[in-house]
Amino acid sequence: MDSRSAPDIDARPRCAWANTDDLMVHYHDVEWGRQPESDNEYFEALTLESFQSGLSWRTILHRREGFREAFAGFSIPVVANFTEHEMEMLLTNERIIRHRGKIEAAIHNARAFQAIQHEAGSFRGWLAALPEDPEAIHRALKPHLKFFGPTTCVSFVEAVGKIPTPHDDGCWKYQSAT
Repeated sequence: MDSRSAPDIDARPRCAWANTDDLMVHYHDVEWGRQPESDNEYFEALTLESFQSGLSWRTILHRREGFREAFAGFSIPVVANFTEHEMEMLLTNERIIRHRGKIEAAIHNARAFQAIQHEAGSFRGWLAALPEDPEAIHRALKPHLKFFGPTTCVSFVEAVGKIPTPHDDGCWKYQSAT
């Protein structure tokens, strides 16, 4: 995602969930709520949000590098071509969440991204054309995606900056938005 660094990240107040460690601070300050630059980055955000279902974001963030390696840097065409062999390898990979349904969904969703790209030119452009309404976005994406419920949808559209991110009142990002 966005590699720009936030100045003086330790000195500013932020949302309570982000204060657990440096990875969470960096994600909150630099990435969360910023539009990705490529469809592969959108795919990464969607995949991580889907794997987060039922788990903490901290758990996912701390396994992110393992996910990146296991899912070929979130390359949509590579993941879309994963076979049963790759699926079985992912199920033994201790650096990711080894949940068959979520792994199958990631592969399915890569294929769905390809279909959207074929239809609209890019996932980014297709998503940008949708209204800034999580329910409408969920209705538009649900027929294409697996492991993508309403809560995951809201988390995804917040993460990629499609809708405003909700910050705690004392957070420097909340203060800068008002």
